[in-house]
Amino acid sequence: MTVVRLATFNIRRGLGLDSATNLERTAKTIRATGAQLIAMQELDRRKWRSGMIDQPAKLAELTGMKVHFWPTVRRWLGGYGIALAVRGRAEMEFRALPSAGREEPRGAIVGRAAGLGIIAAHVATQRGRSHLRQLEAIASMAAELEAPVVVLGDLNAPRRELDGLRAAGFDPGPEIVTFGGRRPRQIDYILVGPGARLVRVWTVPSEASDHLPLVADVAID
Repeated sequence: MTVVRLATFNIRRGLGLDSATNLERTAKTIRATGAQLIAMQELDRRKWRSGMIDQPAKLAELTGMKVHFWPTVRRWLGGYGIALAVRGRAEMEFRALPSAGREEPRGAIVGRAAGLGIIAAHVATQRGRSHLRQLEAIASMAAELEAPVVVLGDLNAPRRELDGLRAAGFDPGPEIVTFGGRRPRQIDYILVGPGARLVRVWTVPSEASDHLPLVADVAID
């Protein structure tokens, strides 16, 4: 049996609860997870609002991890999107998630790392028409991968909307608040499919974002 530590963290471009952008604080929070692989959402690359910094490159420097970044939104010289930070080898690709209307584009990183099939995603909010379609697309992607598979990321979903993944044998673990806002709730998940199991799930206290990093020790049987 092998145990791998995974995490997901919506970094909100390094913007903390104090309304200050501090990427060193973000990196400190990432290091505190102790994760071998961490899915990240809402990273900026060369955008004025975050000081024109290449955040994926800076986080790679500050954490010592390899950061694979894909922009979901491109603006002039800059971009905004999702990333997967890993220690060790990884094979992955980016897939766009289905979109309806003029909503912000969303995507998923799909591949293999740490002995697992990985889908790291950022799903549209419930206000958009694409939300449920994107969750269905993620369930379809998971079915394509060789087990064991883990789905992780900011899914912007209550548990009742994860029925497709749960019916396929994916375990979301205990309910843990990961997002504050006006109504604290869980919208970030690490779901483990057949062939693996959750050993422990927790959050790391932090003021680096309006989300808390969700961390899990996953046993590969």
